[in-house]
Amino acid sequence: MIRLTSLRFTKWRKRDYETGQGEVDVLAASDRFVYHRWQIQCKNTKRVDVEVLAKEVGMTFVTGADVVMIVTTGEFTRDAFQYAYRMMEVSRYYMVLIQKEDIEAIKEDKTNIIKILDKRARRVFAKKELGMIDQEIDEIEEEEASLTDFDAEFNED
Repeated sequence: MIRLTSLRFTKWRKRDYETGQGEVDVLAASDRFVYHRWQIQCKNTKRVDVEVLAKEVGMTFVTGADVVMIVTTGEFTRDAFQYAYRMMEVSRYYMVLIQKEDIEAIKEDKTNIIKILDKRARRVFAKKELGMIDQEIDEIEEEEASLTDFDAEFNED
C-alpha cells in the first residue's frame, strides 16, 4: 500500500523507549506536494473499536505523524468511524480506516487504493472546508455513482 500511494517507507515496527513501549507497525512519509508522516497500524481482528484509534492518535505525539492509517482484515465499529470523523473535525490529524471490503477491492485492482483514499479525502474536505453534513455528502456520492453507472451502460450499447 505504501508504494501504491507514492509514500516512502521510513521504519518497520517501532517499539522501544522512543514510543514508551507503544507499537507502530510502519512509518512512512510523503515527499510530494507537502511533506507529511504516516503512522500505519495493521490489525488482524474481526472488529476494531474506538480504543485502538485513540491509542494510535496518542502515539502521534511520539512518532510525529500527521496521518494515521489503520488497516484491518475485519471491520471498524460504528463508534470507531464516529471517533475518526470527530478527530478529523477538531484536530490537525487525518485518519484513514481501511477494512476488509477495501482490502478485497484493492486485491481485485491495486489502483482501487487511490480511488478509496481520494473518496475519503473528498469527504473530509467537504466536511471541514465546505461545512457539509454526512447526508449531503452521501447524496452527492449517490448521484456520482448513478452517473458512473449510466456512463458504463451507455458505453456498452
